Amino acid sequence: MKGYKDCVLRIDLTSGSIGREKLNEEYVKRYLGGEGYGVALLWDEVPHDAEPLSEKNILSFNTGPLTGTPMASASRTSINFLSPLSNTIGSSNMGSHFGAELKFAGYDSVIFEGKADKPVIVVIDDDKVEIREASHLWGKNTRETTEMLYEELGKEFKISCIGQGGEMLSSLACIFSDDCFAGRGGAGAVMGSKNLKAVAVRGTGKIEIEDKDRFLEINAVAIKEIRDEVYTWGPVHGYGTPAWLDGANECGMLPTRNFRQNYFEKLEPIMPYNLWNNREKFDVRRRACYSCQLGCHKYVVMKNTGSGEDVGIGELEYETIAALGPRCGVNSYEDIAMANYYLTIYGLDTISGGATISAAMELFEEGIITKEDLDGLELNFGNGKAMVELIRKMGLREGCGDLFADGSQVAAEKIGGRALDYTMTVKGMEISATDPRGSSAMTVSFGTSERGACHMRPYAATIDAFGYLYPDLGVEEPRDPFDDSESKEWLKSVKEFFVVTNLIGICDFNVINCELHATTLAALYTALTGIDTDKEELLRKAERTIALERALNYERGFRREDDKLPNRFMTEGAFAGPPKGRKVDMESALDRYYEACSYDKEKAIPTREKFQELGMEDIYNGLLAQK
Repeated sequence: MKGYKDCVLRIDLTSGSIGREKLNEEYVKRYLGGEGYGVALLWDEVPHDAEPLSEKNILSFNTGPLTGTPMASASRTSINFLSPLSNTIGSSNMGSHFGAELKFAGYDSVIFEGKADKPVIVVIDDDKVEIREASHLWGKNTRETTEMLYEELGKEFKISCIGQGGEMLSSLACIFSDDCFAGRGGAGAVMGSKNLKAVAVRGTGKIEIEDKDRFLEINAVAIKEIRDEVYTWGPVHGYGTPAWLDGANECGMLPTRNFRQNYFEKLEPIMPYNLWNNREKFDVRRRACYSCQLGCHKYVVMKNTGSGEDVGIGELEYETIAALGPRCGVNSYEDIAMANYYLTIYGLDTISGGATISAAMELFEEGIITKEDLDGLELNFGNGKAMVELIRKMGLREGCGDLFADGSQVAAEKIGGRALDYTMTVKGMEISATDPRGSSAMTVSFGTSERGACHMRPYAATIDAFGYLYPDLGVEEPRDPFDDSESKEWLKSVKEFFVVTNLIGICDFNVINCELHATTLAALYTALTGIDTDKEELLRKAERTIALERALNYERGFRREDDKLPNRFMTEGAFAGPPKGRKVDMESALDRYYEACSYDKEKAIPTREKFQELGMEDIYNGLLAQK
């Protein structure tokens, strides 16, 4: 089975034991790899009622079969766990070079069990694997940790680590790898709960390909499909994801002031060209993950700071700028940059971080919290300096930062009263930077995402709001962005294809603008592995993965009510733009999507007949056995 390494590394941090095992062939047959493999591990190995920060939870790093190959953007690692933020399945996808290096070292997956009795790192150097004491790294931020490990091990190692946010078990904590992140759901907190500060890997092996000539032939087709998409290979290649800012704003989908509005009237100063052209203040450097054609990462250095030193701000992506900018009413690149800097070094999710601040700002303006609750901060919308300071405090759980370090929903529950009315979350996870009143597809995506509000399951506003077609997935005519009662059959296929990217190990930016064809990706998998596969089977593997995630969430108490957006979107009309005045019809949207997926409309899981069709009757019977 070429493409896979057929080796899983299992590390018990409690006992210190290190073992190797072959890939579970049934997992590969059903779920392909990556996220699917990781979720199958959760289903089979973790008690379904386990607390996310307990030793019973596992943390697994899972590559896909394409990870480490010459395929465009074949860099991805899916990190799976039970989420301390949402209490659902946790699945956070990370780029950088870590996943490819793990494959080169000879492993498809690494599973961390238990908890070390003191801070440790794990060093993987091909066949040599060690657990090393790491008290000297505890308390260091992500950049400091990475640099210290480069000095100790050598810069050829690829590092994944946590900052103080993960050490202090913030539910917003990420796993950091070369300024890429496993960002959402609290993976860093789970890593911190295990006293695991970092994982370092170096590999000298290679990925075997069944039919190299055919693989390279199809890979050339894939690269052409990606490069032929004008917007991807134009503005996004040039500016990175911030190229979306003006389009999202003009379409009435840019979250502004905690979704009070859907259009930011002060956007011009934070358009990407104003970052690139301000050479006196900023230096923007192009970076790319392993085997990437697009190079969407733009590493920002802020010059002439108050300290007199240049500051490596890190990646300023669309989601980061939108969360720390319009969502908080801020239009200063300097403030957005410094807020991102603190989130980066302390290792916190920029989306949930910015969203939590915007909720706090509305709570402040509504009089629900005061300056006294905020250590004297005047937390009005637009106060960028106060935003930066509260984020710094969150990263260290300092003062009032402790209240907000686990996200807006936990903070609101502690504050009480009407505070929950101002949290824009689904299943405890903050909604990212698309106002669903401008896209019926995003209403469903945010509501039904198995890990909590997620814009990548799928990002389908490309189709219904921006007017793209995806003929290879059956989307051959424009969809209505404002009709929640329209059939969602097309959305089911698009979501499954997005999930396929997480199973197979490539970046979903290959599909976000309808670039890469599912038929092409299936041909690549066939040439890589020698396993004859068509696009229908790829989508079916994603459908099984989603079904398993829903089954596990069901076991953890999630139902239809948990697939709904905050009331603001159903009761307050959109402020401006094409969707002006529009409110979400949540019930119709859910009904149409559940019908497309053959879900029970109250349990929010596939029906017995659908589980049988997917060859997963054992999963359904397992659900029955628990009731």
